[in-house]
Amino acid sequence: MSDELESIDEPTAAEVAAVEALLARADDDRTLWVDPPPNVEAAIVTAIRAESGTAPEDARRGRFTVTSWLAAAAAIIAVVAGISLIVRDDDATVFALEGTERAPDASAEVEVSDTPVGLKILLTPERLPAAPEGTYYECWLSNGEVKVSAGTFHVRGGSGQIELWAGVVSPDFTQLAVTLEPIDDDLDSSGDAFLRGTFSLDD
Repeated sequence: MSDELESIDEPTAAEVAAVEALLARADDDRTLWVDPPPNVEAAIVTAIRAESGTAPEDARRGRFTVTSWLAAAAAIIAVVAGISLIVRDDDATVFALEGTERAPDASAEVEVSDTPVGLKILLTPERLPAAPEGTYYECWLSNGEVKVSAGTFHVRGGSGQIELWAGVVSPDFTQLAVTLEPIDDDLDSSGDAFLRGTFSLDD
């Protein structure tokens, strides 16, 4: 008797909702994606086969479980769309930025990772007002004397996680600030800080 599935029933509303939630999260959290591990497609197929093998034979010939549907959705995300699975960097240092007198209600969560190419900074602002037209926000790392830009943004489309990079030596640059900058030819910091904080990367 064949072990192959002879028929697959339509998924339930709960299963469809679970898959749609996974796909929506993949679309919303694009900045959290990293390169998938090698042979990810084979691993997903193996997981689906193992899942179906745990059920009685007549159940295997019936319908996928929720786990199988979610694994299939992961396969679609990772293989068909050519993107990677969502993970959080366990090596990141997480700290908070506080609003200055310019934005006392603002704050931000920051994840800093020391990578071979520089510091990767994931900034998630809260209640930071949108930069007015003709201006933008700029993120700065400092060692107390020298400031290095880590990138710019404006949040006019609403808050969300922002990926920034800085090519500095991490043990020396432990201060982070977000300033409001005019669009001009002056590359120096305006000093008009809206968010500030300090951090120390784990050894």
